[in-house]
Amino acid sequence: MAVILLAIAVVLGYVTVVSAVRFRRRDSLSTRYPYHDRASLARMTVDDAFDIQLPLAELELPTTFSFSVFFALFKTYGIPSISKLLVATGQLSEFESSSKRAADTGVLVTEFVLNRPGSDRNLDAIARMNWLHDRYRKSGKIKDEDMLYTLSLFVLEPLRWTRRFEWRNLSDIEICAMAVYWKSVGEMMNIPYDALLSAKSGWRDGLHWLEEVESWSRLYEIQHTVPDKNNRTLALATIAIALTNVPYILHGLGLQLVAALLDRRLRQAMLLEEPQWPIQMTLEIAVLIRKYMIRYFCLPRPEFYRVSYFTATADRLTKRYHTMQYIGHPWYIKPSLARRWNINSWLLWLSGGYIPSTHDNRYHPEGYRIPEVGPASLAGQGVDEMLDTRVRILRTVKSCPFSPQRKSS
Repeated sequence: MAVILLAIAVVLGYVTVVSAVRFRRRDSLSTRYPYHDRASLARMTVDDAFDIQLPLAELELPTTFSFSVFFALFKTYGIPSISKLLVATGQLSEFESSSKRAADTGVLVTEFVLNRPGSDRNLDAIARMNWLHDRYRKSGKIKDEDMLYTLSLFVLEPLRWTRRFEWRNLSDIEICAMAVYWKSVGEMMNIPYDALLSAKSGWRDGLHWLEEVESWSRLYEIQHTVPDKNNRTLALATIAIALTNVPYILHGLGLQLVAALLDRRLRQAMLLEEPQWPIQMTLEIAVLIRKYMIRYFCLPRPEFYRVSYFTATADRLTKRYHTMQYIGHPWYIKPSLARRWNINSWLLWLSGGYIPSTHDNRYHPEGYRIPEVGPASLAGQGVDEMLDTRVRILRTVKSCPFSPQRKSS
């Protein structure tokens, strides 16, 4: 009996300690930053927004944030005007090319989201993304509305996934930080906000801007997320990437789980079957268990265990960067001994998955330079245009997106 009581006391004590420290990072924001009420949020700078949202992606909610960004891209494939163009380019309808295109998009997005605004890597990634889109935007093949919708998903999906899958919701300061940062990204990408209600009068703060973005985005989905064979082509190609390192015998289950993550409108637009109810129920139960286990039994992730998505500095010899995470193929992963011989790599190899290799150059183990990211035929092109974009961005990147001189942006 004494042993049982002692065990109960230890468990309760541990849960108490976890509860005492679990929200420490979130609660410290109000003392570290001068944003104590709704009025003060209007003064939030892009630099502060970056500092507030970075721990969410690297320490607090790294799994959900990385998956939600992948899903944000996936969700755009339910819009026929987007899927038709991507299928026509051939970049996402073939397995190898779709894997490369997804990896390149991930590289550019993580480079400009997880590097400080105004830094060389941040500016280069934005400039590269702009250049890769410019020819399609100028020809009218990419509409401004599709660009705005895609931008909206990058800020909205992490919020939605956090509400659905995580152990806590985001605070107003954190939500505002994400809105401030992504509004600034939209400006740097020359995405017009004319479709939003307050485009002319301006927005009070990031939360106000986000409210209008979400309302517009939902209406756009209702009007444009419709069934199309191109949607299905891209959906299956992307799901194949996600299941690359999953044993083939489990691919059917994987497809069911992906379908369970989607809302009905998106499933229908992608011509995917409804998930079986046991799969849906199992997913919901697993999510609930995960929420409570993290909330009450897992201490906060320590700083030394921060998730890294890319190397902090370039290789001294090649001047190239390497990615640290991958889905599917190991694009831009350095095949170091530690990376090739750890337990995860062994398990991946035993299941038939792809691991970084010193003998296979298909996935560019030498790393990447940002001006070369994109289709192989465009590597190194657009450098002058990227420089012009950098100059333009530097004029406003550090200021508050809701300052008077930018309210009409």
